[in-house]
Amino acid sequence: MCTIKRMKLSKVCNIEDWESDGRAAVMRRILPYFVEQNAEFPNQMEHRKHWEYAQILLGLEQLEVLDRGAMVLAVAAGQEELIFELTNRTRWAFATDIYGTGPFAEREADMAMLRDPDSVARCAYSRRRLVVQCMDALDLRYENESFDAVYSLSSIEHFGGLDGVRTALAEQCRVAKVGGIVAFTTEVIINDADSYHDGHLLLSTADEIESVSQSVPGLSLIEPIDFSVSDRTKDKVTSLADALADSHKGHTEYPHIVVEQDGRWFTSIAVFLRRTS
Repeated sequence: MCTIKRMKLSKVCNIEDWESDGRAAVMRRILPYFVEQNAEFPNQMEHRKHWEYAQILLGLEQLEVLDRGAMVLAVAAGQEELIFELTNRTRWAFATDIYGTGPFAEREADMAMLRDPDSVARCAYSRRRLVVQCMDALDLRYENESFDAVYSLSSIEHFGGLDGVRTALAEQCRVAKVGGIVAFTTEVIINDADSYHDGHLLLSTADEIESVSQSVPGLSLIEPIDFSVSDRTKDKVTSLADALADSHKGHTEYPHIVVEQDGRWFTSIAVFLRRTS
């Protein structure tokens, strides 16, 4: 397994991150269908979602969470490739979502994942180590201290604003073991605009992410969050409307890193916390 030594864990997605051999290796392994499209992938196909997969996986690896005895929970997991990859690295990988319901049911949380994961898996996985369950992210039906790591990818921004984020993180903290990891990716505004919440999507400022990450008793940041964004990263900005339209057509304009909504530029950020009590 290719690793990154002393990788920054909690940080904003930057295009320079694609120059890391470690992240590129992860993307190629868990997204083999992109390699079939382009042998040079992920070169010239920079997408922030792929960065989220690599950042979380390599972060969990760096924190020495992944082993054959580990129990990992993915909250609002849909049918994302990362949960399938984790079956190859842990004892049990649990995927929860409100499968078949909600605004993302058709594209990202298909009922097929609940009924027949094989039908939606697009990378190699250990099928007997995967558990898929229908569950509300704000009400996790697990006992306290069940998991070595709990994570969510670009989901908490859909849980009902900052109060929903806090509730979700509190639930993730509760089911993580003391000493275990809680990690998430979400949207961060990078052009000094105000936060945005339309009832369905929350775009947070750096200050809000800093604050909410330290608001749950028992959870502590593993390291300071790096909010820096390079000029190269901000070189191309795609409107959210155009990105959604392209997605429905099965087309993506690269690099797909910075997105704009109502004058707000945003991209992905990863945050790693540890349960301390």
